[in-house]
Amino acid sequence: MQLLFPLKKKITITCDYSFIKAHCRKLYQDYKTLPEPKKEIQLINFLKDSLLPCWYGTKWDFYGTTEEPGKGTIACGYFVTTVLRDAGLLTQRTKLAQCASEEMIKKVCDNPTIRRYSYVSINDFAKQIKDMGRGLYIVGLDYHTGFILNDSTESYFIHSSYIKPTCVVREKANESIILASSKYRVIGKVKW
Repeated sequence: MQLLFPLKKKITITCDYSFIKAHCRKLYQDYKTLPEPKKEIQLINFLKDSLLPCWYGTKWDFYGTTEEPGKGTIACGYFVTTVLRDAGLLTQRTKLAQCASEEMIKKVCDNPTIRRYSYVSINDFAKQIKDMGRGLYIVGLDYHTGFILNDSTESYFIHSSYIKPTCVVREKANESIILASSKYRVIGKVKW
């Protein structure tokens, strides 16, 4: 498994989260006003390069509910709903964070994009994600949830990890131990 940030030495990602949130919401509103592929790509790239990296390294805890990256702890469901709220989607952060991930996916994702997989190898699953195309997806597992970000060159699993390093991480989807070990996976593309 290759984590995409160093674990041996502490790194600090400095970001003005209020500014990044505001800019992401503007990109989201621009896309909603005139939904075109170029604007969706800008939004996805901003999430990948700016909003999500602010969360990397934020500590995981089963009861974590922080709303600010790098301060406090965050559980997997709260990580997903907080990012969606901060990106500009109107979500019921607490209610959705506490429900089964499949229920969250049904409320936030385009219904035709929701797919369920049982006992599918991680390589087959990763190939299907790639075939689904560019976008931000929510994935629900046996006991966990997170994002799959497909930027059309690679698919990343971004989640508040309950295994070492027990923090928010971005890892290649096909190399994730947690993603690979889940017997059941449900995925849906976030409805912008």
